[in-house]
Amino acid sequence: MRPATIVAIKAVLLVLLLAPLGQLGFQVWQSISGSGEGLGVNPIERLTHRTGELALYVLLLSLAVTPLRNLTGRAVLTRFRRLIGLCAFVYATLHLAVYVLDRSLGEDGFTLRDVAKDIAKRPYITIGTLAFGILLALAVTSTNGMIRRLGKSWQTLHRLVYGAALLGVIHFAWLVKASLVKPLILFGVLVSLMAARLPAWLKPSNSKAKRAAP
Repeated sequence: MRPATIVAIKAVLLVLLLAPLGQLGFQVWQSISGSGEGLGVNPIERLTHRTGELALYVLLLSLAVTPLRNLTGRAVLTRFRRLIGLCAFVYATLHLAVYVLDRSLGEDGFTLRDVAKDIAKRPYITIGTLAFGILLALAVTSTNGMIRRLGKSWQTLHRLVYGAALLGVIHFAWLVKASLVKPLILFGVLVSLMAARLPAWLKPSNSKAKRAAP
């Protein structure tokens, strides 16, 4: 596939992945202006849930790239994995930002002490913070320069994305509580994606096979 074609596909993919932001922005405007339904009676809660869900959806989509490449034999699909992963990080960052906004609107304002208390007292926030920390580390090390610097360690580090996804699903399930249908579906998708990668993880590398050969 020609470089120009890849760039064009990335541009279209970026627009599609970030399109829900336009809808959320419009709903926020409706809620602020009082026109239309907007984000409903509890806009902060709705915005929190929606950004969190989008982060998980896009993250799982990024994890589906390798199994899809193995299934179709189209190695070019991996060229789009980084973009998808970064979009997932954008939604996760917005999810965290909404939480910070919610706390800052309280009577006592928002302080780092409040964050520490929430992390310590609310297990679902602890789990969500760990998931975001992993995604932050993966986003920072996603550049070509970091890939060269980390070498073989880069792949090991970026396998933590499965841990981030699992923590994200647990965080989501703990957050919604009332209905676990969506979290269970996402968990099933995650398990399926991990199962699809299992043969490759268990297969010994060429270097190990050579050392083990008589």
